[in-house]
Amino acid sequence: MHERRTAYLQGILGLWFAVALCLIVGVVPILAPRAPTGDDPGAISIDRALEHVDFIAGEPHVMGTSEIERVREYLVTSLIEHGLQPETMTIEAPDYFGSSGGTVDVIDVFVRIPGTEDDKAILLMAHYDTVPTTPGANDNSAAVAALLEVAGVLAAEPQPNDVIVLFTDGEEPTPRFGAWGFAEYHPWFDDVALAVNFEGISVAGPTILVEISGPKGELISRLANAVADPVAYSFMTQTADLIGGAATDFDVFRNRGVPGYNFTYMRGSSIYHTARDSIDNLNIDGLAHHGSLALGIAQNFGSLEMGESEGGDSVFFTIPFDLVVRYSTTGAIVSLLAASLLLAGVLWVRITRGTSARALLSGFGLVLLAACASVVVSTFLWIGVANLRPEMGPVESYIYLAALVGLAGSAWYLVQRRSAHRGSDAVGGLLIVWLTFALLVVSFAPAIGYLFVWPAIAMGIAEVTSAGSRSYGVRLIAVVLVALTTFIVLVPAIDIFFQLASPRPGNPGSEIPAAIAVPVLLAFLAFGLIATRVSEPAQPNSV
Repeated sequence: MHERRTAYLQGILGLWFAVALCLIVGVVPILAPRAPTGDDPGAISIDRALEHVDFIAGEPHVMGTSEIERVREYLVTSLIEHGLQPETMTIEAPDYFGSSGGTVDVIDVFVRIPGTEDDKAILLMAHYDTVPTTPGANDNSAAVAALLEVAGVLAAEPQPNDVIVLFTDGEEPTPRFGAWGFAEYHPWFDDVALAVNFEGISVAGPTILVEISGPKGELISRLANAVADPVAYSFMTQTADLIGGAATDFDVFRNRGVPGYNFTYMRGSSIYHTARDSIDNLNIDGLAHHGSLALGIAQNFGSLEMGESEGGDSVFFTIPFDLVVRYSTTGAIVSLLAASLLLAGVLWVRITRGTSARALLSGFGLVLLAACASVVVSTFLWIGVANLRPEMGPVESYIYLAALVGLAGSAWYLVQRRSAHRGSDAVGGLLIVWLTFALLVVSFAPAIGYLFVWPAIAMGIAEVTSAGSRSYGVRLIAVVLVALTTFIVLVPAIDIFFQLASPRPGNPGSEIPAAIAVPVLLAFLAFGLIATRVSEPAQPNSV
């Protein structure tokens, strides 16, 4: 008896070890690519980019001040050193940060690098002004430095398409004065066929696609083919659409119907608009990722002729090895039907094997109640922590996230204990909850619905292929299938929604503390799926 129990525990530990390895794989796509070393002639120079940031982010440089004039002169000089002929454009704007009723000059700096084939142009854009409270090493000197170096590479190696590099002034006030002025008054705006904006509001993380404008399916396919390290998720872009956009210069071009991308990095954004956004806290990997994406788009985008904007939202998400899974909303419906049929089949099998409808409904209610309780408790705990520790760094914040995920796991453990005493089918109830969320979310936000669809498909396949099997190998495969799929799909969503919920004391109102409900809910449901597979009886010595 003792030996059998030891073998059983060893088997369970082996399954949890496999789950841990799957988690590591799931985290890989949201890691920032490491900054290149050495002087690769086809890439930007990180050393020179760091010199740019060191100069630009020495002091806050607010529109209409002598400090921003110093930065502007530096930008013009740097572009001239690359053999380019930069231009400036001035508009008058309200003195947002100064005297009431006063005005200041807002001055954009831009340059056009002629292509070899097309008169239309790709616009690469970053703002070079800051708010008065920050030197802005990440917001937005890193992007400015990256584009300065990109301009140098493109000047030496002309591409088929014209490329306009635009450094806007006056981005920080809501009207986005510099971008608006360029779009309203400069004749080059009519030539812009693709607008790409770069931002950085944190100390770490990869550059992710936050917004997309235009024919989504075509734009995502082109992005995936043009760049080596895309980090793109349709749940993020649709969330941005639902909340009205990310409030950047990109708004100006999106609202005027120009196709394009809006990129940013956002992990550890408590430094946003504070004095801590300095060169000491620069996200070097994020800066390098900016440069890699900008160069990839400029060099490999291809023809700027694009199809008409599609109805609905395309589904896309990055998986390991820098691959982007992408399909249309029709594909979203097909995958939902597959998940529905699989889970319905599994539930039917459970009923034919003796599970009552009452047990299933009781399990459904118990799981849903526990999920809601986890979300409510975690949200209040997080709001309290965020108020007490508004300047938390990334490491500290992830400790809190781990605690909240642990709370969700504990809630699932209590569900299992309670269901055993009540005669409820917690596993069947969990499957009904998954299917319910999949149906609802795909119906109202198809670009987000895949978060629920693919784990459901994996669980359905695992249940169908391994139910009743006494083989440890079969159960290991089932656990890996469910855990790997769940982590690859859900870990980025848990991470990014956590960033949206993180405090930003330098810009109150830009965070959404209640968004913590999403990662906690996803963690609870994911823990249920994976723990269900692990806890199935297993015999390590069977074949």
